[in-house]
Amino acid sequence: MTSIWGELKRRNVVKVAVAYAIVGWLLVQVADTFFPALRLPEWTVTFVAGLVILGLPLALILSWAYELTPDGVERTKSVPLSESIAKITGRKLDFVIIGLMAAGIAFLVVDNYVLDSGGAFAGADVDPGSLDATSDEPPSTVAEPTPAIADEEQREVLPNSVAVLPFENVSPNPDDAYFAIGIHEEILNQLAKLSALNVIARTSMRQYANTEKSIPEIAEELNVETVMEGSVRYAGGLVRITAQLNDGITGAHLWSETYTRDFEDIFAIESDVAMNVANALEAEFSLEEQGRIERIPTDSPEAYAFYLRAVAGISPDRIADLEQALALDANFALAYALIARLRSGFVTFGVDVDSLAEEERLALENAGKALALDPGLGLAHIARADVHQTFWRWAEAREAFERAYQLSPSDAEVLAQYGRFKRNTGDYAEAIRVGARAVELDPLNANAITQLAVTHRFARDNEAAAQVLRRLVALFPVTIPQGYSSLGIVEATRGNNEEAVRNLRRAEELFGDNIPQLFRYAQLARGYGLAGEHEEAERVVAALEDRAREGSVGEAVWALAYIALGDYDEAFRRLEAAMAAPSPANYVTLLEIKANPWADPVLDEPRFREVLNALWSE
Repeated sequence: MTSIWGELKRRNVVKVAVAYAIVGWLLVQVADTFFPALRLPEWTVTFVAGLVILGLPLALILSWAYELTPDGVERTKSVPLSESIAKITGRKLDFVIIGLMAAGIAFLVVDNYVLDSGGAFAGADVDPGSLDATSDEPPSTVAEPTPAIADEEQREVLPNSVAVLPFENVSPNPDDAYFAIGIHEEILNQLAKLSALNVIARTSMRQYANTEKSIPEIAEELNVETVMEGSVRYAGGLVRITAQLNDGITGAHLWSETYTRDFEDIFAIESDVAMNVANALEAEFSLEEQGRIERIPTDSPEAYAFYLRAVAGISPDRIADLEQALALDANFALAYALIARLRSGFVTFGVDVDSLAEEERLALENAGKALALDPGLGLAHIARADVHQTFWRWAEAREAFERAYQLSPSDAEVLAQYGRFKRNTGDYAEAIRVGARAVELDPLNANAITQLAVTHRFARDNEAAAQVLRRLVALFPVTIPQGYSSLGIVEATRGNNEEAVRNLRRAEELFGDNIPQLFRYAQLARGYGLAGEHEEAERVVAALEDRAREGSVGEAVWALAYIALGDYDEAFRRLEAAMAAPSPANYVTLLEIKANPWADPVLDEPRFREVLNALWSE
């Protein structure tokens, strides 16, 4: 063995092997970096790697069998040892190896610190840069996110769970920042289609954008097993996505991948990421779920780009972006579904009365188009359900909500909305179960936490409601004033009047002079009245009367205001008027009065029950 090894060294076979390995590695790295930018097929990189591997044995055989001499290349056995210049050739190979190693190190530096810092990519002719793009939702002021429900010692880590951090935008053109935001949300949507996974929702995850917290810290705060991070770069029709799944305890990498492809392959990338996460967590999924993930929503990459722009919410008119997408692909079901969801929000949360009927029509029309193309879109079912519920069409709302829940059992928004519906129809036990699940998957979502607190209030479990509301105001100390007003009402119902008044006054301080939702005035008045502060209740109702001069106030809101003042006859008259005109201006407050979370004995009298029990019939 020693003589063979010595002969290998003498003939420079070992040095040729080292030099060949370095050259081969460089060729593969260069191909992997630049072939996609040249729009060469993906198989060309594999082809180069295959040639390198196949060439190694040939290089070793040639270096053994032949020697470079002053007279040219000759067979080694034909060269006398006294005339061999193998040692001289070996010294030259040493310098070659050193030079190749230097070239390899230089390539690594360029690839990792120049190309990946926003430099030239795919022939882009714009300066590198990034954009801190935001959605149309208000940013949270939370500096230190904490779990929304339950104390630390009561929580267990969610099984098969993943939190996907906002993707870093590394696109060279700042105008392309929406690709990172939109693709991040769509990957979340893909993961949420797998019922075996627990996926933390976008609303909670956006608060970790640009965070300096470690992976284990984030995992502990969100109660998850794993945390995924990644980046998106778009330029010249190419997209480069990196994704890395990390263990929540150790921070170790469980899976990672870099995709560099034409943008038209984006759907394959998104589905591949979802499947790899599921496999890494050993989560089971059905063929039906896999089929839904692998379904291609549109044949037009340009239409999908407009859709991602709308999802990201970086332009003032999201519906205009979606209409652009539909102009490119009239069969783009997801675009119709998102238009329907946006318009259903307009119906529920306060468009002009003159526009209400038109928004209702457009919401249902777009939802219908979406479902005709793809009956499995939970987003479209939620849009329909929300509109029907707002106009008290309970049977239609129930059918749509249950279908959405069946299709999207791990979607936090679907869970929150379905839980709200179950509460509104009196099924408090199921509403609490579903609402708590929504908070579990979206622990930093103020709306999900608020809805769970309201459900506990309606069920007259004021201790549980107070616990949830204290968590809400701790998470959002200045941005969610209704958290304080709700906590004030709960404390007043429990007889803690001093604490109630303190919270009610804090809510008024944060609301300011013009509360955007007028029913909040009636709720504040009700809280003050329950706490025995009747003059304060009268003051708030007077403020409501001033605001009424600027616009209409729902009859149900007036009913609650008069209940707060103890004028039950006028409250009853207003309730009858409200029941005669189903509208968004009345139904939220009517449901609260019907639930009677304050256990007011007057509201349980037959005349009130007869009117309120007619609020829905299926």
